Amino acid sequence: MRMSDSTHIDNAALEEAIENLSHEDLLEITQSSIKRLIASDPLLSDLPADVTPEEVLAQIAVIQGQSITVVVQRYSETPISVVIPRQNTSVLDLKKAIQRHFSLKQQRQKSKTKISWRYIWRAYWLQNISNGRILKINKELVSNYGVVNRSELRFVKKVKKVRDEDNSS
Repeated sequence: MRMSDSTHIDNAALEEAIENLSHEDLLEITQSSIKRLIASDPLLSDLPADVTPEEVLAQIAVIQGQSITVVVQRYSETPISVVIPRQNTSVLDLKKAIQRHFSLKQQRQKSKTKISWRYIWRAYWLQNISNGRILKINKELVSNYGVVNRSELRFVKKVKKVRDEDNSS
């Protein structure tokens, strides 16, 4: 038997075996292959095992210098790293990226806790720790607040304005 005949038989057997696999089996094989590839890549190896395509693209964009990573400090919780585009990113875009990050984190932890983002954004500002600037205007670019790669932000409670009744006369 020639080498090409043997290869042809092996390919035919492989194709038949693949056709007999269920959708779930193919999905599992694909996911495990992707996990192995990502784990073996030094630039992508710190991504979670159940990585989404969006997370892979975001990590590649950071490596290529198209995106930046912003670290958000959370009182007694561990900080989170959020990836946003380097240019033309508004405060609102950053807030949406934080929400997506938390949503993915909750899915991975199978958490049922409901976060009211409407409440969070009404009650808290994001503050750039390095310069103390508060990101107040949703349409403003984060770069105008001094946010650069590896900037650290934190949530700060909004202070309600109290009207002074005595001085209003």
